[in-house]
Amino acid sequence: MLRRCFGLLAIALVAAMCGQSWAFDSVKTVQGTFAGHLTGLSPVKIDLQTASGNGSKEIQVNQVITVYFENEPATLRAAKRKVVEGRFSDALAELNRLKEESPREEIKQDVEFYKAFCAARLAQQGSGEIADAGHRMIAFLDGSPKSYHYYTAIEVVGDLLMAVGQYPQAAEYYARLDAAPWPDTKMRAGVAIGRALLAQGKTDEARAAFDRVLAVEAEGEPAATERLLANLGKAAVLAAVRKNDEAIAAVKNLLERADPDNQQVQARAYNVLGTAYRQAGRLQEALLAFLQVDLLYADVSDAHAEALSNLADLWDQVHKPERAERARRILADRYSNSRWAKKKGG
Repeated sequence: MLRRCFGLLAIALVAAMCGQSWAFDSVKTVQGTFAGHLTGLSPVKIDLQTASGNGSKEIQVNQVITVYFENEPATLRAAKRKVVEGRFSDALAELNRLKEESPREEIKQDVEFYKAFCAARLAQQGSGEIADAGHRMIAFLDGSPKSYHYYTAIEVVGDLLMAVGQYPQAAEYYARLDAAPWPDTKMRAGVAIGRALLAQGKTDEARAAFDRVLAVEAEGEPAATERLLANLGKAAVLAAVRKNDEAIAAVKNLLERADPDNQQVQARAYNVLGTAYRQAGRLQEALLAFLQVDLLYADVSDAHAEALSNLADLWDQVHKPERAERARRILADRYSNSRWAKKKGG
């Protein structure tokens, strides 16, 4: 690493003495950060001429965390760091401070993508209109179909459509995500398609979608997570067809194997468990399951909205109207645009 830093410095000094400039871009990936000159960007891969000048590197987009372009505005760079940290409101404030448009097309596309991405994440958290965020991301896709952000943008649009209950349209976008070449991404698309089908009451089709995910042979943590989520989807199908005891047993088994720090898995698992308990008339156990999501996994916005919707009903059923009102208030304040708030007349 130290040798590499000295190499970059030496090249920069030589370029400066020769009156030349070298465009040092950098790509931060899950394996590390690579510097050099970007020679190609596509929805699938990024081509980088290494800073040492002795070779090129092909980086798959699904491994990329962030791309920093040479001469990009400092505010854009700061915004990207805040996005990685999950500080979407702060990131959007940075992006809105940008005054001048960059002449470099890739930088202009990044600005538009990150504005749309932050708006989407904030809308999902209850700040801003989901429909507006969706239109913004679709406009980005229409204008930049070859961007390295393409598959992320596709998934975000699908998630926004799910949030407002437009399940068939969401499934169409997830099907486009399934065209990605990476097995773990295909698995994620399959899980999302299964959820969209299940939300439409298409239990047999949903089960088949989850089974297709489980048939994919892929290694690594992302694939393992999608495998858990697919099994959880099958448990949700059991609950949907009122096989509550089987659903409860399946979720409990999954929770024994799941990483307690994986909020996505935990939040969705406790919602399925709560649904099965509620349908079985085991109201206290249902309350405890949905409270797990409310108290521990509120950052998983769609799961939190679902839990609040159920809690509002359950607290009324056990004669705790003040707690029911609290759940309804948070649901209306934080997730007013969600399908769960609309079910409550929000």
